[in-house]
Amino acid sequence: MIGKTLNYISHHAIAILALVCSLLALAGASYAAIAIPKNSVGTAQLKQGAVTPGKLNGTQFGGYIHAYAVVSATGKLVYSSPEAKLNSWGDSTTGGPSFGTISWRSTAPARRCAAFATAQNGSTPTPITAVVEPNLRGVTGTHVAVRFDGAVSVAVEVVC
Repeated sequence: MIGKTLNYISHHAIAILALVCSLLALAGASYAAIAIPKNSVGTAQLKQGAVTPGKLNGTQFGGYIHAYAVVSATGKLVYSSPEAKLNSWGDSTTGGPSFGTISWRSTAPARRCAAFATAQNGSTPTPITAVVEPNLRGVTGTHVAVRFDGAVSVAVEVVC
C-alpha cells in the first residue's frame, strides 16, 4: 500500500505541487479580499511612477489614452508611447510663452479626442494649453501643439 502511494506521488509530483501552490494562492487572495477594507488603497499607497498612462483603460475613466509623452525642461523626450517625436520644442525668442509640438504616427480623431498637458516640476503653477491638430503641415498622424510658461517638464496625453 505504501509502495503504491509513493509510486503515485513520484509520477504525479508536479501536478501535486501545482495543486498545493494553487490552493495557497487562492487562500491568500481570499484572505486579502476579506481582511483589507474597501477603498483602503489610494494615492498615498502607490509608488511614484507605478501607474503610467499606458496602464489606464477606458472602462474606468470614460476614455482611453491614445498617446502620451513626457518632455523634460531641457526639451528632451523622457518617455512616451511608441513612435512619438518632438517636432519643435523651446523658448520663445520674443519673451512670450514657450511652445512645442509632439507628433505620433497613429491618427487620433481630433473631434473625439482631447489633449491634456501638465507641468511636472517648477515652483509655481504653470499655465499650459494643448490642442490636437489632425494634419500638421499636411502630415498625417496625431499632433499636439503645446504652449507653456517657463522651463518646466511637461506631460502630454491624448485622450479619446
